Amino acid sequence: MPNKVPEAELPILETLVSIRNRLSAIKRDKASYMRSKDIYPLWNEARDQLAKLKDIRGAEITPAIKRNRLDDLLEDVFMLLSLSFLSVGKCNETPAVYAQVVAMKQCFDQLTEAGVYSEEFLAPYVVRLDDFGRMIKADEEKDFLDDLTLRILNNRYTQCRSILDSLQKIIQDIDPELVPIREKLFRIRKDLAGIASQRKYTPADIYPYQKKLRHIDSKRVDGVFIKREDGSEVAGQAAVVSLLEKITAGTEDLIVAVENPNGTVEPLRQRLLEIRCHLERLQLTHKWTLRETDLFTHLMQLQEINRMRVDQRFVDEEGKPVEGQTVLILLLHKCSRMIVTLMGESVPVSEVLMPVFNQLNTLKQCLESVASCGAPCSRRELYPYSMKLSSIAESQENGIFKDAEGGIPQGQAMCSTLLSDCYDLLERLRANATDEE
Repeated sequence: MPNKVPEAELPILETLVSIRNRLSAIKRDKASYMRSKDIYPLWNEARDQLAKLKDIRGAEITPAIKRNRLDDLLEDVFMLLSLSFLSVGKCNETPAVYAQVVAMKQCFDQLTEAGVYSEEFLAPYVVRLDDFGRMIKADEEKDFLDDLTLRILNNRYTQCRSILDSLQKIIQDIDPELVPIREKLFRIRKDLAGIASQRKYTPADIYPYQKKLRHIDSKRVDGVFIKREDGSEVAGQAAVVSLLEKITAGTEDLIVAVENPNGTVEPLRQRLLEIRCHLERLQLTHKWTLRETDLFTHLMQLQEINRMRVDQRFVDEEGKPVEGQTVLILLLHKCSRMIVTLMGESVPVSEVLMPVFNQLNTLKQCLESVASCGAPCSRRELYPYSMKLSSIAESQENGIFKDAEGGIPQGQAMCSTLLSDCYDLLERLRANATDEE
């Protein structure tokens, strides 16, 4: 249970509650676009409260232990603000990094539990963390952020970097001779995760993988996969054997989950399946419908479920680990990775300009498809593309896309470049067009 909020911190708590309520109201308002001018004042207000908290607490602003309600609220507010920066197209600004490194840390903690991962699987995370590091360093050099906010952000980033480095070291320490075995285990684990994500599966879906695992296990001699001629073991045996044992235990647990549904596991499984289904819908439609702040609810739900674990295990009312919980862990991993992926697909275009950006992207893809066909078009066939481009171009004012209040939203360069690309493609198609009317 969180500690009581000291009296000196109560005014800060009240102000942060007000900020969160205003952010939530903006997030829920689907009738109007989220704008930078709505977010920056709240961002500055939150930073002011952070400074006041430092005056009270001193160096340890966000303690790891002895936390109170204010600490949780502070994280919620900065998470919402960070997601709001993504929503208004400010994804190249440091505040937008906070939500992404928090989500990534949650994802990395779960990856660490699972053991070993491939270089290809970790590669996208490496690229993104490198980008975040450059952004933070650049803002540090420009004094864009105050030291306090920068320190909190840096702490989150450093935690992610440290976990990723550990995961990479495990991979690097595995001898190349063990890689084929490791890759087979990766494929089995991926397939099992896919089965666990289904609403219904049967033990018969799991049995073939148990057979494959037994076949792999049979290759061990005295518990070891490969020995050199001098009798020494190749590096990475422990990691690969541990991976084999975890996956084997996981298959047994997946069967238990479906044969003997548990009163603790099944309700959580259904809840996680609902989250996964909603995230899958967002992945299909995110370019048109996603407001990044919508991910906040799913992040909080996953954190809430994750906090139910004791020593990384889901327990029953008596505090005993429950059987069949592998399905929950696999679903947690899946949902966390989906959220990180959705955040990573944000583009530096304001919500106001996203309809224009998406239309231009679609137009460009259509024109490229027409051009790749090779056969010349008639001018009549090109007419709809010309009309649509003219309509978009006419919505500009002196070459600038503006919002309803005359403001200049983020994403001008990207939309203008796309518009120019579409006109270039159209002109090339017109040059080769037939005169058929």
